[in-house]
Amino acid sequence: MMEPHIVCVTLLLSVISGCAAHGAIVSPRSRNSIDYLAGVRGIDRCYNFSGPACENGQAAHYYSQGCTIGCPTCDHVSGRQQVDLCGLGKSATLPDYARSVNRQAAAGSDLDIYKHNPWRAPGSAPVADACGLAGGTPWGADAPEEGRYVNTSFAHHGMRGTALRELATGVRWAIGGAAEVTWQVRNNHGGGYSYRLCPAGEPLTEACFQRHPLPFERTKQALVVASGQKVPIRGLFVDEGTSPPGSTWARLPLPADILGPRCACSPGLDYKPRDFACGCLAGEEKIGCTSAGNCSLGACAPCPGSKGSDCSRCGNGLGPAFEPPFHYSGQPAVYDVVRVPAGLRPGRYVLGFRYDCEATAQVWSSCSDITLVEEGGAPEAS
Repeated sequence: MMEPHIVCVTLLLSVISGCAAHGAIVSPRSRNSIDYLAGVRGIDRCYNFSGPACENGQAAHYYSQGCTIGCPTCDHVSGRQQVDLCGLGKSATLPDYARSVNRQAAAGSDLDIYKHNPWRAPGSAPVADACGLAGGTPWGADAPEEGRYVNTSFAHHGMRGTALRELATGVRWAIGGAAEVTWQVRNNHGGGYSYRLCPAGEPLTEACFQRHPLPFERTKQALVVASGQKVPIRGLFVDEGTSPPGSTWARLPLPADILGPRCACSPGLDYKPRDFACGCLAGEEKIGCTSAGNCSLGACAPCPGSKGSDCSRCGNGLGPAFEPPFHYSGQPAVYDVVRVPAGLRPGRYVLGFRYDCEATAQVWSSCSDITLVEEGGAPEAS
């Protein structure tokens, strides 16, 4: 049997942490980026190392929230309520070494406040839609946790990503061949990601995507810096406690930071709607801190089980959750290599991207149209 060829996957990540963990495929261009055709540009900063300037529409605003492990559905609102939202009691299955935030808390302890969030059992949290919901909720109005969306003739707030029209990319991947993909995370709340495929002629469900996970070539990860230089790093990959069983996921190689006791005033931490100006969330103030916007550094109180945020007394603190692979500036891309299963049939497929967050109860998704051709067929660059 011939050895499978390698598929090269390049990921673009921001090193700046913030209030929401947006992430989306950049290339092959996703259906979720369709609004760039309506002139919606510049909302989501992104880079496209493969050539043309990057205009990704609102692709990084497709997600599911209020999704905790072991629950049958997402509630669409509880992105930061660090509890088991459905009360079914599923335990985290992620190996301790693969945790990405709040790593100083003992796994499973009261202070392990993120233990119910998607990354703690990769692939097991529900999603509202396998290709995300525009604006993160099924309703038309903007919502908390960056639930913003500019309605266009192509898509509107609450639209299912699976209902978006196909968006031809011209991208052909040889079965067992090589291809490139980029994705960007705007703000890093930890966690990890996987790539999957679903035949385009089948319903684009989570079950379909889970039947065709793409494994990583674990020795090939690198960061791509602004100059285009590829700097090899040692990636961290997980195939224990994942769903489907044995599927491989990659932890984000760039560490999240400024999570935890960091409730100093910062306009950049404001949410929609404007329920606080800066600092602690309402309900997380200590005695003597009487309003959500006037809490000084370290003054946010309740956790565990708080109704609050990753801006509490639990979390990383001011520093990164783990040592970065090297010191960098700007927005380096992350280069991965995955293998395309040899047994897939030629034809039209949808590439599904799923990013499970650890510090929030959110899953970010996007979907791209590609074609698989027989091994030896000339693939086209992404």
